Amino acid sequence: MGFFNRFFKKVEEVNKGEAALSELESELYIESPEEEARNYWVEMAQNIIVNVVKATDNSVDRAFVLVDMREQPSFDIFYQIDGRLVMWNQLEDTSIKEKLENDLLPQAPAVASAVNGNFEEAEHVKIAYAELQFEWATGAWFSHIIWEDDDNAKLAKEEILSEWFNTLSAEIKTQPLDSDAKLSWYP
Repeated sequence: MGFFNRFFKKVEEVNKGEAALSELESELYIESPEEEARNYWVEMAQNIIVNVVKATDNSVDRAFVLVDMREQPSFDIFYQIDGRLVMWNQLEDTSIKEKLENDLLPQAPAVASAVNGNFEEAEHVKIAYAELQFEWATGAWFSHIIWEDDDNAKLAKEEILSEWFNTLSAEIKTQPLDSDAKLSWYP
C-alpha cells in the first residue's frame, strides 16, 4: 500500500476512534521502489481475481488465471465448476464469455505495462508469468510469480497453461472446496 493510502487509512481509523493518535507516527515511512512495485502487483492481482470471479456472477468454485506479461500479454482463465475444470471460452453462459472477452481480456497489455513498468523503475527483474488461484468457499487467493530471470520464463505459455491445467484437473478431485490452501503450480 502506498504512503498516502496507508497514511490516510490510519487517519480515518484515528478519526473513528479505532486507533490512537500516537499510531499515526508508525505510518510515516516511505517504502522502497521495489516494495511499492510488489505491493502494486498484489493490488493488481487481487483486482484480476475479483473481476474474473465477478464476471461469472460468483457462480464458480475456483478460478485460475495464467497472466503472461511478456511481449504479447494475455490472461488465460479457467474455472472449477461442478468438480471439473473449464476454460473460460467453454462456459455455457454467453453473457459471461462476452464479459470476459470484451471487458477483461483486453486489459492484459495495460496490466503488464503498468506492473512491469513499476518493476523496471525499481530496477528489479520483471514478471514473465504469474499464476493466480481463487477459492470461492474461503475467499482465499494465491499468486505464483515466474520472474524473467528464472529459467522457467523461457517456457512457452501453451506448455505452462496445459501442464498447469492437467495437474489441477487431477488435484481438484482430492482437494475440498473449502481447503483454504493453494493448489499446485506449474512449473
